Amino acid sequence: MKSNLITRSGHDKLVAELKQLWHEERPEITKKVNWAASLGDRSENADYQK
Repeated sequence: MKSNLITRSGHDKLVAELKQLWHEERPEITKKVNWAASLGDRSENADYQK
């Protein structure tokens, strides 16, 4: 017997979240990473290395 492990509404919520993350949040994070890269070293301790 085969049973659904996720409801249609649960699936729709996950798809909506994926689209939101991919199309809204990811581009913003990419912009921030590119900005940080333009400043130089991206390593965690860059401020302490002389």
